[in-house]
Amino acid sequence: MSYSSSSQKNSYAIQQLVSKHRTCPRRALLDSQMKNPDADFRFMALNDLISDMQRSGDQFSLDEPTEHSIVEQALALMNDQNAEVKNLAVKALASLIKHVSEARTQTIIDRLVTYTSSKDEGVRDIASLGLKTVVSEITPGSQLAITACGKLAPKVVTQLESSDSSSELLIDSLELIADIILRFDATIKSLPRLQSSILKAVIPLLGNGRAAVRKRAVGTLAILTASSDDALFDDLVATAAVKSLKGSNVEELKTSISLIAALAKSAPTKMGKKAAEIVPLILKASQKEDDELREAALQALEALVLKCPTEVAPSMNEIVELGTSLLKYDPNYAGDDDDEEDVDMGDASDEDNGSDDEFGDEYSDDDDTSWKVRRAATKLLSTCMLTRSDLLSYFYRTVSPALIARFGEREETVKVEIWASYTTLLGQTKVWGSTAAKETESSNGRLKRKRSSDQMEIDEGPIAMLRTQTPAIAKSIIKQLSAKSLATRQAGFVLLHELVAVLNGGLETQLAPLVARIDAALKSSDSGLSGAASQLKIAVLSFVGLLVRTHHAKTFSDELPKLVPLLVAAVGDKFNKIAAEAFIASTDLVKVLRPVSPTIQPISPPFASYLKSVFEATMKRLASSDADEEVKGKGMQCLGALLYHAGDQLSAESETALSFLKERLRNEASRLVAVKVVADVATSPVCKGPEFDEWVQECLIEVSALLRKVYRPLKVAAFGCITSLLNRTEGGVPAATSQALLSDLQPLINDADINLLPLALHTVATLLDRDASVVGDVQTSLLPRVYQLVQSPLIQGPSLEALLAFFSAFIRAGASPKAILTVLGQSADSVKKNVDSAGSGTGLQSLATSSRCIGVIVREKPELAAGVVEEYSKIIQAAKSTPASLILALLTLGEIGRTNDLGSEAATFAKVVEHFSASSEDVRRSAAFAAGNITAGNVEAFLPSILQLIQTDDKKRYLALQALKEVIVHSSPVNLAAFSDTLWSPLFENCQAQEEGTRNVAADCLGQLTVVNPSKYLPQLQARLHSDSQHTRATVIAAIRFTLTNDSSTYDELLAPLITEFFKLIHDTDLGVRRLALSSLNSAAHNKPHLVRDQLSTLLPELYSQTVVDESLIRMVEMGPFKHKVDDGLDIRKTAYECMHTLLDTCLKEIEIHEYLRRVLQGLTDEEEVKKLCYLMLVKLAQIAPTAVTQRLDDAVPAFEKVLVTTLKESAVKQETERLAELQKAALRCMAALHPLSSQANTPKWSALVSGTVLGGKHSSEFKELLSTSSSRLDAMDTD
Repeated sequence: MSYSSSSQKNSYAIQQLVSKHRTCPRRALLDSQMKNPDADFRFMALNDLISDMQRSGDQFSLDEPTEHSIVEQALALMNDQNAEVKNLAVKALASLIKHVSEARTQTIIDRLVTYTSSKDEGVRDIASLGLKTVVSEITPGSQLAITACGKLAPKVVTQLESSDSSSELLIDSLELIADIILRFDATIKSLPRLQSSILKAVIPLLGNGRAAVRKRAVGTLAILTASSDDALFDDLVATAAVKSLKGSNVEELKTSISLIAALAKSAPTKMGKKAAEIVPLILKASQKEDDELREAALQALEALVLKCPTEVAPSMNEIVELGTSLLKYDPNYAGDDDDEEDVDMGDASDEDNGSDDEFGDEYSDDDDTSWKVRRAATKLLSTCMLTRSDLLSYFYRTVSPALIARFGEREETVKVEIWASYTTLLGQTKVWGSTAAKETESSNGRLKRKRSSDQMEIDEGPIAMLRTQTPAIAKSIIKQLSAKSLATRQAGFVLLHELVAVLNGGLETQLAPLVARIDAALKSSDSGLSGAASQLKIAVLSFVGLLVRTHHAKTFSDELPKLVPLLVAAVGDKFNKIAAEAFIASTDLVKVLRPVSPTIQPISPPFASYLKSVFEATMKRLASSDADEEVKGKGMQCLGALLYHAGDQLSAESETALSFLKERLRNEASRLVAVKVVADVATSPVCKGPEFDEWVQECLIEVSALLRKVYRPLKVAAFGCITSLLNRTEGGVPAATSQALLSDLQPLINDADINLLPLALHTVATLLDRDASVVGDVQTSLLPRVYQLVQSPLIQGPSLEALLAFFSAFIRAGASPKAILTVLGQSADSVKKNVDSAGSGTGLQSLATSSRCIGVIVREKPELAAGVVEEYSKIIQAAKSTPASLILALLTLGEIGRTNDLGSEAATFAKVVEHFSASSEDVRRSAAFAAGNITAGNVEAFLPSILQLIQTDDKKRYLALQALKEVIVHSSPVNLAAFSDTLWSPLFENCQAQEEGTRNVAADCLGQLTVVNPSKYLPQLQARLHSDSQHTRATVIAAIRFTLTNDSSTYDELLAPLITEFFKLIHDTDLGVRRLALSSLNSAAHNKPHLVRDQLSTLLPELYSQTVVDESLIRMVEMGPFKHKVDDGLDIRKTAYECMHTLLDTCLKEIEIHEYLRRVLQGLTDEEEVKKLCYLMLVKLAQIAPTAVTQRLDDAVPAFEKVLVTTLKESAVKQETERLAELQKAALRCMAALHPLSSQANTPKWSALVSGTVLGGKHSSEFKELLSTSSSRLDAMDTD
């Protein structure tokens, strides 16, 4: 019966009754209506009751009589004749459970449990649903949760123990107890007796005669062990698994093996401890002649390899051997799997649908279950390859030939699984095999890889082994590409795509049959609305693009008469995604047919005709009105490639194409792509002639106008395009064009957008270089703004370099340098006002900028050097010079002295050194800079004075060392070698200084000298490694760190044998030395990874040991009435994690990923700085080792949850609030990157965290936005 038409009527009737009985409480009236013989009234009474509870929330209450009556009536209505009333009664009871007394809760539970044993199937089902609904409504950790575990669970256990319970009741009870354990995990953990009683009740059900009961029992035990202690787990494994595995009963073996698989997934850490005992028993059981048992054994081994990869490593040989042997298990098929003939036979099997007729009536495919064994074996091997990337060479010797031999598998689902498995192997090779293929190189020669933990020898790299197997792979797969199934053909092309991507080619000998399969695939059509043909065409076109990119044109020239028409037809396909992919492939083909780098290659007539065909198809599609923006964008890129590579071959049509691109600059939708394409075409070495020059000038005007647009990516692209166009202008830029360009650039010459400023300044510099006649316009319109930039404290890094490039180009173009020098000298006046008498202020960066600009002008006009030096020498000698004037003068003298010999200016140098004693710290630093750079210009004249200060003057030693550092940095290696011996001893004498700054400068200088003469100085550093002074040890390792940024191969050869000894300081007793050692290892991993790759087996354990929290380094500091925890080991751990992060980028192949991941997960519980680093590492790991990360996602849940639910006290200051918000944002970003790896089946705890705490809480909208951003980024990566 439907209530849609009578709901309002009955609700109105109840309201009328309430109005007539105002003395009777509403809820008592609802009670009476629940007894009404009319089903409509009973339904609406329950509905109103539920609405009351939802509306009132925690305020809902009932008096004792009403509560008793309503509960009884709701329970009674579960036996109602009307199904809708029964279902609503279940919802009402679930809501009531939160509002009634404990006694009434017990009544509800008791009655529902009683109903579950009813012989009436309908009553039993509704009671089971009621109990599950009640459990789902109870909040975990609440008093009701304790009641549910203490009252409900024992009753369910009693039903499980009862011999009278039917199979249906047992299944319902097992599902219910599993729900209770899952929902009230924390409460169950605190009730060991309940756990034991559940275990005792469920274990006997593993022998139940009904398979469904056994399956539910296995699932329940798996859920239970995730919350239990080790003792209960050990008891379960011993009694329910190991004992049966040692027996011979096939059914018991299957159940026990299924239990092992479930336990491995739910409690991998506990199961890992049992792997050594369990795995041999499963391997033995797999030898029995029973297909279901073999399948179960393979699935259990797959779970163990996936969840406990480290623990099952000793048995990996036997596991792989079992997988490869059962991969060939096909007792009903007479084939020889030991050679390649089986591939042909498998192909024949596909082509001949009647091949099984020869078996007559004795055999039917319907009776054959061996394919399940082969499928399970394939999945096992795939898992082995996913989890043990360090055994790639071993897999290519053992697994790869076995998979290739089964490429012609007769069962379609198994065939696709085998291909997917091989694609997995290729994917692992792409990520992990490239470094293994090279072997590990270091400057001191090739070092052989150490054996893996299971002593499998690696004779050659996986890439080399793959190359030898490629002909067999290609031959076999190409044969299978004629299969009827479109999905199968797509899987084949995906495999070939991965193969070519890994080898960067490799299909040269198979191109003819391959093109025939490509032809057939691109001409296929859908028989229905599945879209399979479209997906196949997209995959094929993507493969074609990769194929032509990675093979020389000569290798497929004979196939071009077939291939080019296919691409031309695909470009015109009505399905836009196919057309877009066809344009990408065509673009790749164009680049291969006519390479123009490093030299322009001649083009044969056939190739020219192919390019013309692509050009005509491109222009036709671009002119059509049905193409979407993606197709137009890819089409314009293809057109750009045609013009760039073959514009001279399209001379008749190129004018139309160029005009089309110019018009697209005015179209807002396609403008960004058009700007990028125009920039590429402008740099073409083959496009020439007056028409092209005219097009360049016209485009220059169009693109310069785009600088006024708001859209930032368009502005950035426009700058690049303008530079390309300017570089193609011949004979200067027309006055109108240059004035328009300068007008568009003028608003951007300021520090409002510091990221666009360098682009604007470089563009002006390019314009000045291409057309010196604009110097007057630049001086009038832009120079005042440039002078303002000089005074900006924001001009640093790229902006400063661009500013220097502008002045250099401006002077080269003919501008008056003297006038500019005068203005730059005066520009410091406004800064001087901000500098107090102590020399500190806000405009010091402006003074440095002015000095750099003056220096670059003098370098362009060396004849001005003497006058500038004289002018600024007077300032530093004047007694009344302000600190700002002194700073500008000193910095300028340093800039000029570095490139000009000031040997005749001894008095000036002496005065510079006098300023080492200035009261202003900034003046002192500027003096050190000036002294060092002047000395670099004439070492013989001034170096002795610097050394004398280092040796004799304690007060000036630090500044003298800073000056010496400038000398060393700016001296050529030849000049430096001439006086390095003079410097070595004074520098080491200063490593004992108390000031850390002095020691750091000395270490930097020592490092620079060591690179100049490593054979002499490295042994001296090595000899001081064991010094009793921690300052000496710190200086040594700091000096090594400073050497790691150089690119000297000779130095690397000498350092390589010693590198491990230097890094032993990771365990130094002094925390400062330890941190410097870790920082040096980080620098080595970043700048010279070849030095540490072969040593990581020794270095990684030592590095990991520094990530552990050392309680002895944590102390409490009293700050007034408060106590503050100080962790002296935090910097050590942070540096160690930074090093781990770097190693992930540079030494991936040498890292044992599972141990690495364990350390990262450990860091999630550390301090804020460490957590953020671990979030970054997890995001990277999710991309390169998704399988390993997926298996540990649930382990990361507590750490993420703790961060997300953290709240601060109301008294928290603003900085604390901002830090927490930043940490939570970092955690959410990490979770958004990890979430695509999760699933309810494999990562239930993670899924619950996301659906509950995240999406159900305050972080919901932010997380959804991050998920969307992460998805878009991944899509972009896939496209690339």
